[in-house]
Formats: sequence, structure tokens, C-alpha cells
Amino acid sequence: MVDNLPLITETIVSTLLHVSGLVVEVSLSGEITGRWELDASDEKLRKIDVRSIIRHYETQISNALCSGKSETDIYSIQESDKITKYKVRILPIHPGKDLLFVCIEFISEKDASNISEEYLREALDAASDGMWDLDTVTNKISLSSKWFEIFGYNADKISTTEHWVSLIHPDDRSTVIRRKDEYFDGNSKYYQSEFRIRCEDGSYKWVMSRGVVMSRDNNGKIIRFIGTHTDISNRIKNEHEFASTANLLTKLIGSLNDGILVTNQDNKITYANKAFFAIHDFELQPEDIIGHDVLKGLKSNRKGYKKEDYIYDRTVELLKNKTTELNEEWELKSGKVLSRDFIPVTDSDKNIQAIWQFRDITEHKNIENRLSELRNFYEQILNNIATDIVVYDAQQRYIFINPTAIKNDELRAWMIGKTDEDYAKLRNKDEAFITRRKKVLEDAKNKRQIIEWEEMLVNRAGETEHHLRYMFPVFDSEGNQTMGIGYGMNITERVRVQQELKTSRDTFANAFNDSGIGMALISPDGSWIDANHMLCKMTGYPKQMLMEVPLSLLTHPEDENKDKHLIRQMLKNEISTYTVEKRYISRHYKIVQVQLTVSLVRDVAENPKFYIVQAIDVTAQKNMEQEIKKKNADLEVTTENLISKINQLEDLSHIIAHNLRGPAGNIKMLSDSLLSRYRKNGDDDNSISFDSTFTEEEAITLINEGSQTLMDSLATLMQVTEIKLDKNVTIDNCNIAGIVNDVRNQLQSVVFEKKAIFNLNLDVPEVKYHRLYLENILYNLMSNALKYSQKDKSPEIIISTAQIDDRVQLSVKDNGLGIDLEKYGNRVFRLNEIFHQGYDSKGVGLYITKTQIESFGGSITVKSKPNEGCEFIVTL
Repeated sequence: MVDNLPLITETIVSTLLHVSGLVVEVSLSGEITGRWELDASDEKLRKIDVRSIIRHYETQISNALCSGKSETDIYSIQESDKITKYKVRILPIHPGKDLLFVCIEFISEKDASNISEEYLREALDAASDGMWDLDTVTNKISLSSKWFEIFGYNADKISTTEHWVSLIHPDDRSTVIRRKDEYFDGNSKYYQSEFRIRCEDGSYKWVMSRGVVMSRDNNGKIIRFIGTHTDISNRIKNEHEFASTANLLTKLIGSLNDGILVTNQDNKITYANKAFFAIHDFELQPEDIIGHDVLKGLKSNRKGYKKEDYIYDRTVELLKNKTTELNEEWELKSGKVLSRDFIPVTDSDKNIQAIWQFRDITEHKNIENRLSELRNFYEQILNNIATDIVVYDAQQRYIFINPTAIKNDELRAWMIGKTDEDYAKLRNKDEAFITRRKKVLEDAKNKRQIIEWEEMLVNRAGETEHHLRYMFPVFDSEGNQTMGIGYGMNITERVRVQQELKTSRDTFANAFNDSGIGMALISPDGSWIDANHMLCKMTGYPKQMLMEVPLSLLTHPEDENKDKHLIRQMLKNEISTYTVEKRYISRHYKIVQVQLTVSLVRDVAENPKFYIVQAIDVTAQKNMEQEIKKKNADLEVTTENLISKINQLEDLSHIIAHNLRGPAGNIKMLSDSLLSRYRKNGDDDNSISFDSTFTEEEAITLINEGSQTLMDSLATLMQVTEIKLDKNVTIDNCNIAGIVNDVRNQLQSVVFEKKAIFNLNLDVPEVKYHRLYLENILYNLMSNALKYSQKDKSPEIIISTAQIDDRVQLSVKDNGLGIDLEKYGNRVFRLNEIFHQGYDSKGVGLYITKTQIESFGGSITVKSKPNEGCEFIVTL
């Protein structure tokens, strides 16, 4: 038979030697151009309808001619109750021609009923698949018990193809029929389809349907088609969920503003989203670069980067090391700034792929630069502001300190990142400092408000400083504290000024309220602002009532306009103060003569603020003046009488002088005579020489008589003088506290100026003494204590009395400059002695004081050390 094949090459022949049966040659158009029976004894091959087989495999023949690949299949033919199977091989091996060979070999022939039962048993043995058997001639369908179990139907309910097809979901039927037709027509090697079948309860299940043609008739028509249904509902559900998730992720990645690039283990690009191209300003689409080498692509597009060589080298390094690198910043020549992440990922096959993420951080960098500029700007301000500024983070660590708060640059740098505890340890601060700071920080956080407090610190020079502090807590949108801003200022000078102002106010208030004269504050419109107790007492009005009395009603009508011209001058700044006398009408309609001293207080803009009015009640003075006039008249009469008495005294003096001359002369003569007896001649050139006419006894007798005469004359003179002058020195019951108070009032301006403090320790509250002398003594001693006080100390004067035997001791002690007794001890009470230069002193006071004390039989002593004060002790 081989010899009858002249067109077959040696290659084809060698191939055909391995087969038996029937071989036909088929052209591209499907025409049979040759037929060879390699096994003539096979009757079935001679009777087979070759053209039906060629038509059945028309698609496979066309594919084989195009691809040059052979295909093999099993072809079944059913005739009555017999099923015959043939092996069909399609061999495109004729070189240079659009021809191929179809080899048909007989395999087997079996009884159809036995085959159906056999396949049915095999299907029923399947673990979970439902089996179906379709007779295309009768349109009957047989279903396995497993199939009915899966879908919930009774075994006798479904028997026809139409009923079975009606259970397919309407949306899937056309697909199922198309897949079946493709398989029956030979356009598909196998039948497989996924679709939904309605269950007995009305729900649908997804199934995988697989089928195979079991038999054909002699004309090649399919007469039996069997297969299985596999429940794939869970898989479809999972696939849908996976597809939904994958779709969501795909959309998410596709909609990201970040550029995403994925490369495989060979550095080939497998994915790129549109944002990748937009960020780089590439006019490409993802499909244009898929499968391309990432390094080659970068090499051709790196010119867009400012550091084009470095980014290429860096990318090579990343792909070599395959370690994660995040937030690399790259600047493009266009001005853009990109952040790049390299993230290596190992897949299930242990291949290392890479995800490249690109972010356009241009705006972020611009904002960051602007913030940096702003930070520098504000830091310049904060660093040059004369206020302490510190910033804490949420953990109470310093993150900013300006030079005003910490002047030492090295210390300021060290404190960044440190806490108050660290600073306290460094500076040896006590535990109270840390406790105070912690409480402030916690109060600001918990109360969510600014905390204000004052601190007293001792600086390096040992000086006390006052600082006003504030702590301002900062919270985020969720209410968590992110930082604390502390700021403060040195208010030492302000505190000093406030203290001085308070002292000034207190002083003024005390001077105003406790003044011994009436005082008032009057507004520029003439209404009352305030009045002190003395003015109320002077006018007889309670304060509240006085505030409601117009000045015009308080003033005598004749005196109302007495000072208006002076007020106008004051408002024009022509005068600063004036004094005038007026008459007030008291509440009880009595005339009160007052001397007014008025001054004007202005505000910082030099506008009138209020008047200060000082009123001295001179009613008694005026009355006294009248009394003085009367007394002056009496004095003139008394003067005349006094002149007469003086003349009498002068006469008396002449008489006494005449009477004393004789006794005095006798005494002189007798004393000279006595002296001459005891002198040797020539011992004294100045001695008087005369002959003595008296004996010693006679001389002594005469001297005694002369002395007696002199004493009698003096007694007579004293008696006459007392009678003539009527001298009568009075002794008073003197209240020491009252006299001290009177003297202090006399010295009130100095007491107030020097803030003097008086303490009385009076064991003997009263003494019998001439009041005027005692007042003068205390005045001299107290005024000296004030005058010679130390500049940096307020004078403290202690006045005490004590009973010592039958005498009273009065002590005046101070804390002033003191006297150097080692230097001046024997000169303290001398006339014109001065111990401290630069003071208004004539050295007379202590001399007069001593003279007055001694004139009454008393004495005075002093205890003192320089800069420790003096104590004068008077024994009365």
C-alpha cells in the first residue's frame, strides 16, 4: 500500500508506519484529496462516513493547518444498540502544501445499554457531583440520586430535557446552549459551563457542568450526551467577594494620587497606575510600559530629575540590595519634589517583586519651607523679645527656650529635650521648685485654661527677683494636649514701683484720714470725692451727709467768691497752690473760721483730675488773737508797773553794793595780812608788805564778822528779789505718754518722712516735774534720735520709765548713728560740741538739756556705740 503513495515524503511514511486503519488527505478547504486504507481487513473502516468525520473536525483541521500542531480525539458512533469508538489523529505534516492527514483507527465496539449503565454507576460513585445522562433522540434525561439531593427535587419530578433546561437561570440559558452547541459542532474540545440552577425551594445554586458525547449514529449525529453538575456556589461566592475586593483595590490604587509602579523579579514592569504618569508628566499609558525593564525606562527618562545620574545609580542599588527604603526625596527640573518608597515583596513562589510608590510632595515642601521661614521669623521675634518664652511637649520636655529665659547658650541647648526635674538636678533646686512646676503643668492640662502665678527667684548676684509666669496648654482636635507654652517676665521693677505706689497710697491715705487738719478731695466740677474725719468733725456733719452738701451751702455767702480768681489761675497753670481764709457754716449753724490750702492734681495728659483741699480750723486762733489784743492792753499797764519795780531793784542793788563794799574790803585786808605772815621776805615779788597790826585771832574774828555781814547782805538781797519778782516755779503732774504724743505731733513731718516707730515702756506713767521743762527735755532727745538716724533703717525710738529707789529714771533709746564715746565721752554735754558732720546742728541742745535737768537737781548720762544708737538716761 505504501508504494501507491507517490506524494508522501519519507518523513510522512515513517510516521504512518506507526499507525493502522484509514488515512485521508485533506486540503485547507476541507476537500478530501486522498484516501489510504492501511488495514484492508477492517470492514468498519471501509464503511465509515469519512466526510461526516471531516465536517465534525472542521475547526480542529483549520487550527492545525494554521498552527502546525497535531491533535488527537476519540470519535464515537452509535448504531442501534452498539457504540463504536475511533481514534482520530490530525497530522499537519505535509511540507510546503496546505494539506494534512486525518488518521482514523478502530478502538472498540460495545453494547449501548451496558455503557449507559456503566457510566451511570461511575457517576453515582462520585463523591459530591450530580450526574446527568441526556438522550438527544428522545429528549429524555436521567439524573442521579446525588443530583436530586443537591437541588432538593423528588426523583420522579424531572425526566425531560425541556423541564431540566427550564431550571437554568434565565440569564444563563443562552450561555449554556451556546457552549453545548460549540462542543457539538466541534468548535470546542470539551464541554464545560458554569451557570445557576433553581432549587426546589426557589433559590439558585451555581454549578460547574462538564459533559462528553458518549455516542453518535452512522451519520455522526450525537445521540447520547452525559456529564456532571458540581455545586460551586461557595466558590462563586468567594470569587465574587474576591472580585469585589480586587475591583475595589484596583479602583483604589487607580484613584490614588500616589504613583504606583510594580516590578517583578526580573525588574520588568508589571503594573503602573495613571497617577505615576501624571506625577512624572509622562505622555504615556500603563500599557505602553508593561513588560519593559524599569532600569532601561529610567535611563531614557531620568533627564527630568535634577540629579539624573544619582537617581539611576540609587535605583540600581535598591534593586540590588532589595531592602525597604522610605521617603527618599527627589527634585525634578520642573520644580516638583517627589517622595519615593521602595518596598520589596516576596510572593508565594519566593520571587522578590518590588512596589515603587511616588508622592508629589511639592506643596508639602513649599508649606514646609514656608513654615520653616515662619518658624525662623517667629523664633527671631521670640529670641529678641524681653519676655521668658518656653515650650513643652506633651511629655513636659522642653522643645524651645528663648535667650531671655536662659541667657547661657550652652545651657539653653542642653535643656532641649530635658524636663524641669533635669534642670532642678543640674541647678540643685529644692524639691519645692519641682513640685510647684509640676502642679502648674498639671493644672493647665486638667483645667484646660491659662494658669498664672508669680515666682520669687534669687539671681546669681544674690538679688531677689519677681517673675510673673503664664502657662498656656495647647490641645489637638481630639482633646489631647500636644504642647504647653510658658511665658513670663521679670516684674521686679514693677513690683518695686507697685510697692512704692502702695506705700505712697497708704501714706497718703493715712495722712489724709489721720491728719490733724481737715482734708477733702474735690472734683473739677466742685462735687465731693472724699473727706476725712477731721473735716467732718470741723463741720459737724457725718461723712455720708457731708458728701451731699454742696460747697456753696457749706461756705459763708460773703466768702463764696473769695478764691474763684485763684482757681482760674491754677487751671491755667499760673499757680500750683494757694491759701485763703474762709468761713464755713457748720451743721449746727456755727461759724467755723478755716484756713484753706488748695492744690490741683492733674492726669498724665495734664487735665485737671481733682483738688486737694486742706482746712485748718483757726476759730480758736482768731478768738485768741482777740484775747491777745486785750492782753496786750493789760500788758502795757503791767509793763509800766514792771519798770517801776526794776527801778526799785536798781536802787536796791546800789544799796547792796554799798553795804557789801565794807565787809568785802575788810575780808580782803585781813586775808592779805594773814598771808604775809607765812611768806618769807623775797619769796614772792608780787606779795604785799605791810606791818601787821592784828593778831591772828583778831584777824580771824574780823574775817568771820565780815563774812557774816556779807551773808546777811546776800540773804537780804534774795529776800528782796523774791518779793519784788514774785518768782513762783510750779511743779506739775506730768503724763509721760501725753507729753511724748505732743512732741511726736510737733515732729510729725519728720516722723512721717522717716517712717519712725515709737515704743513706750512706762512703768511710771506720771512724774512730778515742771511740764514745760520736761517737754523741752523730751523734744531735744526725740528730735536728736530722728535727726541722727541711719539712712537705710527706719528710726525706732523706745521711751521707758522706771522707779529707782526714790528717784524716777527716764530713758530715750534709738537705733541711729550713735556716738563714739571713746572719742567724745567727756565732751558730750559741752556747749558747741558737734559729733556728726553734715547735719544742721550747733551743739547747744544737749548743753541746754543738761542745764535744765541739773537746775532741778537731776542728772543725765549716755550709753552709745557707733552705728548702734544711743540711750540717754535722765534721773529726775
